[in-house]
Amino acid sequence: MPIQKKTSVKAFDTSAVPMSQTSPLALRKEDEKRGQPTDRLDAFARKVRPSEGKAPKIDRRRKRLTTADVSVPRDQTNMNAVRFGLRGLDVLMVCAVIAVGIWNGYVGTNDRGIAAPVAASILGSVIFISALFISNAYRFNAAQRWSSHMRNVGLASFAALGVWLTIALIVRPETFLPDALAKAGLGAIALILVLHSAYHAQMRRLHNKGALAPTIVMLGATESARRIIEENAKTKELNILAIFDDRLARTPHNIYGVPVIGKVDDLLGWDALPYVNRIVVTLPSIANERRQAFMDRVRLLPNRIAFVVDEFETLNHVKQRVSEIAEVSMRDVTGNPKSGRHTAIKRLTDIVISSIALVLGAPVLLGIAALIRLDSKGPVLFKQQRHGFNNRVFDIYKFRSMRNEDADPNAAQQTVVGDARVTKIGRFIRKTSIDELPQLLNVLKGEMSLVGPRPHATGMRTEGKDSIDLVAEYAHRHKVKPGMTGWAQINGSRGPLRNGNDIAERVRLDVEYIERSNFLFDLYIMLKTLPVLLGDSTNTR
Repeated sequence: MPIQKKTSVKAFDTSAVPMSQTSPLALRKEDEKRGQPTDRLDAFARKVRPSEGKAPKIDRRRKRLTTADVSVPRDQTNMNAVRFGLRGLDVLMVCAVIAVGIWNGYVGTNDRGIAAPVAASILGSVIFISALFISNAYRFNAAQRWSSHMRNVGLASFAALGVWLTIALIVRPETFLPDALAKAGLGAIALILVLHSAYHAQMRRLHNKGALAPTIVMLGATESARRIIEENAKTKELNILAIFDDRLARTPHNIYGVPVIGKVDDLLGWDALPYVNRIVVTLPSIANERRQAFMDRVRLLPNRIAFVVDEFETLNHVKQRVSEIAEVSMRDVTGNPKSGRHTAIKRLTDIVISSIALVLGAPVLLGIAALIRLDSKGPVLFKQQRHGFNNRVFDIYKFRSMRNEDADPNAAQQTVVGDARVTKIGRFIRKTSIDELPQLLNVLKGEMSLVGPRPHATGMRTEGKDSIDLVAEYAHRHKVKPGMTGWAQINGSRGPLRNGNDIAERVRLDVEYIERSNFLFDLYIMLKTLPVLLGDSTNTR
């Protein structure tokens, strides 16, 4: 077998060649000297170093939504107050129809007067309204259809008629006329069906605008948050806007359609925060430090704040209503909101009294307006931005008491004794608080109430600092609508605030009013207001 001759391949030692000669530039020069084409190096250069005109790579990763992307309804209505009002309207209408029906059937049939028809009409009205209440005819869920609502109302109404006639047959007074009762009851049923058909259409319109469901934001993208959101998707009783969590890197972009949009700092700086009804902290007790940190940062906001309690983590909530979950498994830590009855009565009182006052006081208001125009040049009314409910900003109306060129819309300089900016007529209307009467228009618009904490200007300063920074609990006074008069004013805290102690005292009295607020307390404050205003010589205004 022939022996094959081994051949050796000598490796090219690049170490012997200077680095400068192995660079692309050096190789290009060598090729140019030898007359060889340089396309090889040009192609290599284009590959490793793209041309400047090449478009940059597009980041196709899904971006997280921000607070600017969340739509918050600005026109909101208290659902509980609406329900209370509708129940009251039904009571009046049903009583009227039954009373008229029974009266027409009973009068002239005997000599026993009106006792029997009145008693029968009251009994029938109570039975009808009770049946509607028991059947949840006033809940008006966003997900409830017209046919379902009307079926409930119809069944409750006919059941009420049956109970009414049964009681009448059992009692059977001498003046008992079953035909009159039946006709009156059928008339009441027809009226109830018509009214509730109109109610449902109006409530559906408000639901579609997002005006009825309370607006909610959540702190913490947790399992509890997911459960509440999933259940709410079925009933739509809450308007859950967004979720905030300081650990964004660990959270999804959304939970069941509700976006996780930022951290707590983003929430605190959100311009729509005054229109959020409740902030719900969903962190479990195992994350106590994080939960406490959340609470420390948001508890001084005027918004209602609640946290999900431990029982919710083991609650079999799938078949329960979101409203029941909220009542059983959430606890407010900044005070409970007032009932719908309180809200409705307070609003009705505001509308009635302010309307009467504007009508009866029109001559006085026109006379003051004429005196202001004669005293100095400028508009009769002065508008100033003030903080209202939940820190919402609105324009307050006052009679102008200062020279127009010296107007201070930001309240940067509070009024002092002998203030040169105040006009002659201005001193009188400020001392007697007549300059506040145009705020009756704010009351009618729903921006203010007759009684409540006095609204302060948005830029008001005390001792060279923003007044809100001098007292930690300052924001608590914005948990209710501001008022034309209040508990603080009749207790001597009216006029300018000269130092931090003045602010602390006013805030203390305002918070005390919020805790004690009711119809009789408001009436007492209104009755005490007039003598305080006319006889107050200690406070400068």
